Amino acid sequence: MISRRRALGLLGGWGVAATSGCAPPRAHVGMAPAATPPLRLGSLTDLVPAAEVVWLVQVNPQAVLADPVMSQAVSGLVPPARFGAFAARHAGIDLRSASEIVVAGFPQTTLVLTRIALDAARVERTFAERAVAVEGRASERGITRLWGTVDGLRTQLALFGRQAVGIEVGRFAPLRAAEYFALGRLQRSLPALRALPLESVASRLGDAPVRCFAAGPFTGEWGRGFAGLLSGATAIGTCVRRARDPHADALTAFGVMAGAWGEVAAVAAERLDSSFRIVAEDPLGRLTGLDRPITGPDATGSPDALTLEVTVDPVALIRGLHAAIEGTTAEIFGS
Repeated sequence: MISRRRALGLLGGWGVAATSGCAPPRAHVGMAPAATPPLRLGSLTDLVPAAEVVWLVQVNPQAVLADPVMSQAVSGLVPPARFGAFAARHAGIDLRSASEIVVAGFPQTTLVLTRIALDAARVERTFAERAVAVEGRASERGITRLWGTVDGLRTQLALFGRQAVGIEVGRFAPLRAAEYFALGRLQRSLPALRALPLESVASRLGDAPVRCFAAGPFTGEWGRGFAGLLSGATAIGTCVRRARDPHADALTAFGVMAGAWGEVAAVAAERLDSSFRIVAEDPLGRLTGLDRPITGPDATGSPDALTLEVTVDPVALIRGLHAAIEGTTAEIFGS
């Protein structure tokens, strides 16, 4: 987990018995307490608010680890010992056991949602131990929130029963919206991947063990990316999955760039292909084997989206990524 803290407030309801004169109160026969509606925990992306979301990453660790090629990639990037060390520091949460992890970035907040079997009491204790002070705690219909300051950052934690945990670092807001989605209170609002501009990208990517999204507009350095194509994109996304050929030990990356390309779609697709080849020939591209793809890159264009697909050797990709992000993974896993 990252840093976190809580909020105070417990609401209770009082039953009132009817009385008549001096007669004793009469029992309400057959009036059982109303059952608490179950939390709405479909895909965790359905808990991420669309408002102001900048980027979003969705990973299905169990699906990744069930595939030999993708599992090898994970082991090459993050040694198993790091997962164990992470779990020891974070209430026994082993990310390899999670069925879904979603991380979303907002202008002043990072939101992390994880679906995993929880020891809720242990998670609360760990939060309290790491926080400077627990400022508050609130509980409603199976969701418990705590907030405070952890590692110098404003942090809020939410336990969705024993099924999922959410953490936000920075300005509090997205996690509260996630709670309202889970309680069914935001029926007139759409989550990030069901609202434009990310919805159009998500529908084209389809299901995949790893999916990444970013919402436009893209300006400044970002806008100049991919030969300036990003300046005209409304959203981008990519997914990574096992290559279609079941006998090939390879990984396929598929990317989508949504936008109003109209009649220039074919020309824009050519520019996308050319810009990818330039990236593949730079030092990082050669390091990760992008300059030696098994198939592709194959770029296509339509009036509302550009796509690019490339299949690469996972061994070269793992070695290159490991060299490029070793410091980042060490920081994440605290080693």
